[in-house]
Amino acid sequence: MSRKKIFLSALVAVILLGTLVLLGEGGAKRPFKGLDPQDILFASVTLTPPDITLEVTDHQKLAELLRDTVIYDRDDSYTQYAGQGVLFTLVMDDGRERTVLAYSPFLVIDGIGYRTAHDPCNALNAYGNQLLDSGDAPVILEQPPTLSVVSDSTCVEALRGGYSWQKKNHDGTDDFIIADSLHPLDCKEMLTLLETTEQTALLRFQVEPDEILWVRCWSDRYWSQPETDSEEVSFNGMEITLKPGAFVYEVQARWKPEHGYGGTASYAFYICGAGTEAEG
Repeated sequence: MSRKKIFLSALVAVILLGTLVLLGEGGAKRPFKGLDPQDILFASVTLTPPDITLEVTDHQKLAELLRDTVIYDRDDSYTQYAGQGVLFTLVMDDGRERTVLAYSPFLVIDGIGYRTAHDPCNALNAYGNQLLDSGDAPVILEQPPTLSVVSDSTCVEALRGGYSWQKKNHDGTDDFIIADSLHPLDCKEMLTLLETTEQTALLRFQVEPDEILWVRCWSDRYWSQPETDSEEVSFNGMEITLKPGAFVYEVQARWKPEHGYGGTASYAFYICGAGTEAEG
């Protein structure tokens, strides 16, 4: 064999080897290579933590980031990893819904996990956090947000009660939801007791409301007696003044229906002050 043929054969082998290295064992793919911004009817991103969903209005930027993503072999071991997940949901112009979870070193597309190229995946993750940090992206509240109550360095999750809520659909129409609930005094088995030495408690909503409408309470002597009159509770912003003793509290808050999401919701929680034993 001539030197020229040997050289050409070696060159082809090097090119093939380099291609295999670049593609990975199972071959590299760009699942959104042909994505056009106009193909996206609606898009949102959910960041977990902190469990907040935002509307993505810049479809051009999102399409660019998705076109850059690269996947390799299928790998569902992402379920064994811990960390922040950034989930993009796309409603396409043909009515299909697609999901893309940026969870480096994985990309989970429509529920199927793949090993992925590091930089494009991190760029998607960073974009979701950038939208969250900017405070400019519309928050999507398809249902009332959660509420945590904090006092004396202790935190409990409040029980969400009845609500009246407006929810925007992807096609521009609105749904109006009215949900009823048990009276707080009928929820003994569902409330976690918070014991505190403080005289106040802080309300930490997943998304802060525009207004606290009222706060009221009942002594825990009246479990299962929902006909009992309530007592008013004073509050300042997101801080409430606690009654001395063990009480079941209820707070109602309102979110303005901006961007098509909002309404009112009530929450119940159970707090026992210092020096008082809760009813059994």
